[in-house]
Amino acid sequence: MEKINKNMQKIIRMATIMFIAILILIIVVLLILKYQVEGEKNMPFELSKIMVISTAEGISKEENQTSWNLNIVQNNDIYIEISKNKNYKETEIIDKITLDNFKVIKAPEIGDITIYRPTSEENKTYDNIEENIIKDKLGYVGSTETNIKNLELANQGGMILLRYSLNNVSEYYSEEDTEIKHDGTLLAKTNISMEQIQCEVAFDLTIELKSGISYKGTVNLKLPSGNIVEQGTSSVEITDFDDVVFKRL
Repeated sequence: MEKINKNMQKIIRMATIMFIAILILIIVVLLILKYQVEGEKNMPFELSKIMVISTAEGISKEENQTSWNLNIVQNNDIYIEISKNKNYKETEIIDKITLDNFKVIKAPEIGDITIYRPTSEENKTYDNIEENIIKDKLGYVGSTETNIKNLELANQGGMILLRYSLNNVSEYYSEEDTEIKHDGTLLAKTNISMEQIQCEVAFDLTIELKSGISYKGTVNLKLPSGNIVEQGTSSVEITDFDDVVFKRL
């Protein structure tokens, strides 16, 4: 009888150990799944705002022309604000912000999507030329203050910019118009509808800190920001980023 009791105690002890081990494993798995879904909840810096300003413009096909002969380009200027998290108590410094892994989730019916960095030239923010095209990634370096033309971001937070352009949308020719508005209403003049230019894009945003810690999240945007065919220019401000999950690299 004593031997039977000892065996029972041994079985109970082993069962208890196995139960605790399985319980710990379940908790770990749940925490991993929770992290995959929710990501980091107390980053030192956070994505606080994105503004999208959409319009269109006509680019002259000829110099010294006496009539309107234009290529129509639809532009979407993206302003991304990175802010210091007031709830984060330790001191961190931004080393670099990188945008890469650019994808087209839903392509427009017409036109070709091209991504541009801000121009280094004075008196204008963008210039849609070959040397400003973003091919793989765009990096902003942490500095004492933000300088968009030098691709520098204040190391305690600031604004970064890029532009999504839809080239080869249409052409506009007229010998009658004395003046035109370089905005989205040009699309209406060439019978282009909103449905034809709507698209969805995505890119990864990585925040690298001087301490060596990095966080990466994916941003999705629907472009243009509004009905520019009727309004000419439209804008939207995004502050809800529940769908942007940042994870530590």
